[in-house]
Amino acid sequence: MAWRIGVVCFLFTWTLTTHGKYSASGDEPHYLMVAHSLASDHDLDLANNYAHDDGRWFGHDHLQAGPHARVARTGQLLSVHDVGLPIVLVPVYMAAQRLATIPSPAVHGRFRMTRGLFAYSIVSLFLIVATAWAMTLLGDGLAAAAYPAKVGALGAILAISPPIVSHAFLVFPEVPALVVTALVVWFTTKLRQRDDPETMVWLIGIVGFLPWAHRKYALYAIGLLFLILWMAPAARSRLTPAQRFAAALLFVAPQLAFHAWTWREWGSVAGPQLLDGLPFTLDGFGNGLVGLWLDRQSGLLAYAPIYWMVPACWAMTWRRTWPYMVPALLLYIPMASFVEWWGGFSPAARYLVPIVPLCAVPMALALRTRVMKIVAAILAVAQLAIDAVVWQHPRALWPQDAGGNPALEMLGSLGRAYERMLPAIRTEGLSFTAVAMTIVLIAIVLVAMRFPAPSEEVTPWPAARA
Repeated sequence: MAWRIGVVCFLFTWTLTTHGKYSASGDEPHYLMVAHSLASDHDLDLANNYAHDDGRWFGHDHLQAGPHARVARTGQLLSVHDVGLPIVLVPVYMAAQRLATIPSPAVHGRFRMTRGLFAYSIVSLFLIVATAWAMTLLGDGLAAAAYPAKVGALGAILAISPPIVSHAFLVFPEVPALVVTALVVWFTTKLRQRDDPETMVWLIGIVGFLPWAHRKYALYAIGLLFLILWMAPAARSRLTPAQRFAAALLFVAPQLAFHAWTWREWGSVAGPQLLDGLPFTLDGFGNGLVGLWLDRQSGLLAYAPIYWMVPACWAMTWRRTWPYMVPALLLYIPMASFVEWWGGFSPAARYLVPIVPLCAVPMALALRTRVMKIVAAILAVAQLAIDAVVWQHPRALWPQDAGGNPALEMLGSLGRAYERMLPAIRTEGLSFTAVAMTIVLIAIVLVAMRFPAPSEEVTPWPAARA
């Protein structure tokens, strides 16, 4: 059952976090500062919050605004980060602050905690629950899409592997984007849901709010809308005129409001981080395009070799799964051209977290073939070895500044050999090795297209049958 995937995801990630000390760092405390301001001051002006050292309430004493906040046209000190995630977290944050007062300082100290860090850990626990729910939805959808193939093991492996497990407990906008994507995949793969126009309307509304979590999801939301409409023609055709109007309004209105608010505060619809110029470069596009996938330090395959099968799986199933590639590319391509395509101070493949459910669909369908079952089994062995390492050493999820990959280095000679095989694109740029590996992947795709997977119609799994 799909719920088992969610349970495995929760237990693995939660116990992983107990192996290391909680620490709110990077962008995380600045997202939480917005949540704190909303909860305590009921506004977005952070001037008093940074001045009063409110970072101590979530485990980051003496937090400085730095480049994370700027004075807006209205005179307020506002976060440069989008406010959707803090808004969603406000109820959780308020509950966490109350719960954090229950243990005494002595009890906190016994567990190397403070009140602020305990509150942060509760927020983090909520994000783990949200991730587990997303993976449950994904498992439910994959079971329907891949029927009669058994894909529970695939869903479980994806749930406990980077980049899902790496970001499940971090206060980043990737978690809400993952949840929304999992909902879309669940809807487009479950036969009963695809026939339901009411479900389509509210799901389109949720997708419309996605850019509030981060403006990088503006194009991605359009791609998800296309996927919903394309993959559910029955529900689309059954929409009444009122439902069509409601769906359009629910998708467009949140984005218009978001851009109108951005214009009022910053004088630009692009947001504060683009006021000093576009952080996208054509020169870096090639590095990011290949690096997001192959880089030994911050690429997806460096920590998650299970995804080596994705290009071939998509090639084998492209007639059925090409619509899932549309939103994936609408996120992948812009992030590849971003000046920090590796995602700043974060575990590897941060920007690719939301598209994992999209990649999982062709992976599940391709498992109908014997050859991909063998490939998946081989890759799963390597993946589980890496997962075991990062579970015992959570700090190995963060790449080293010098360009190393601590998780692979802990695997001994085989891990170090795999690390040396991957190009160091982030630190050295494109190389002959990177280009050669890309050509090999393209060749694999071309060959795989000649051996399509079985294309039975999507059948609902037994629990979905009416």
